[in-house]
Amino acid sequence: MKKMKSWRGIDLTRRYEKIENALHLKPLRSAEDFPVIATTPCYFGFGTPKPKNYYLDPKVMVAYQEAGFEMHLNRIRDDVIPYFMPFYGTDVVASAFGCAWREPELATEDPVAYGTCIDTVQDIAKLKMPDFTKAGLMPRVLETIDYAVAASDLPVGITDANSLLSTAAKMCGYDKFFVWMYEEPQAIHDLMRLVTDTFIAWVRVQKKHIGEPLNQSNGLMGVWAPEGLGVWLSDDDLVSISAEHYREFAVPQYDRIFQTFGGGNVHFCGNGLHQVDNILSIKNIRVLNNSAMYNFPIFRQIAKKIEGRIALHIQDVAPLNVRENYLGIFGAMDDLRGKMITTFVCDEVAMVKGGSKEGPRDTVAVANQIVDIARECVDRKLRGLALG
Repeated sequence: MKKMKSWRGIDLTRRYEKIENALHLKPLRSAEDFPVIATTPCYFGFGTPKPKNYYLDPKVMVAYQEAGFEMHLNRIRDDVIPYFMPFYGTDVVASAFGCAWREPELATEDPVAYGTCIDTVQDIAKLKMPDFTKAGLMPRVLETIDYAVAASDLPVGITDANSLLSTAAKMCGYDKFFVWMYEEPQAIHDLMRLVTDTFIAWVRVQKKHIGEPLNQSNGLMGVWAPEGLGVWLSDDDLVSISAEHYREFAVPQYDRIFQTFGGGNVHFCGNGLHQVDNILSIKNIRVLNNSAMYNFPIFRQIAKKIEGRIALHIQDVAPLNVRENYLGIFGAMDDLRGKMITTFVCDEVAMVKGGSKEGPRDTVAVANQIVDIARECVDRKLRGLALG
């Protein structure tokens, strides 16, 4: 897969180099070597209102993202590499297995599954891999990918497939899923294997439509992914279960996925410290992606555990108080190798301690402020100075 040297007149060469160096844990020579990605406008609806028919007409989705990247690259000083994200919420695989889903009712919503498709343990044995051309939201994703490949000058990435854990929990309902880990472990193993088989086949199909190799991607969670990083899992539910259960039910399946796609990225929000050893044990794990959510003491421990072993993407929704947040983030890191800021700057939502705050934002100003404070922090740390 060839890299774009430029997009609409903006040179991208240095951006590729920074991201590759971070993945390979290369030392920083200066603050400019540190990758900062402050995505705006975001491809999802949360906090970023979408135009009418965004999820119904591929032309609308493609035009919105093209215009967004053109604005971004001309006004924001970060390291974004543009790509098209065929986003249809986080429940695409669950919808294909039969979970009821609905279209967004508000401009700040995404398609979402609201029902389960497994009522009893016996239902698990009846499940089969869905037909990707007919089931749930999958055909809409493929139609959108095909349109973007044919009509856009943006490289195209894969859609959000959530994680095996979150998809299986959505299919069963969280209460049953967690109880069955204790009472019906073999059934949960069977379900996780089927969801894994489906995940692998579904990503393969998307990559075939896109024309991208298995072991890299035009974009994963907003970030271009070089060779050796072909897929990601948004595994927010790992914070909710024990390390023992995650090791038993999730890790062996994640091994299969990351071996298939040359390496992978696991994301979670909040305090997943008890799972970090499990994540590090996954074969071909290349990146841990964490939203620290202002819990700097826990973030420090997570960063320390993976230091010198795999890369770390720091991906909170952009905070209301940019300086306070990033002084805390950089103050919690001793070794800056392999680290990246990969935040999303939403139009109408900001992260605050304990949650989020709604209200309009000047996303260009916020994104550039993130770049400036990150560069300042990196520069001071490289020179052995205290963060001010």
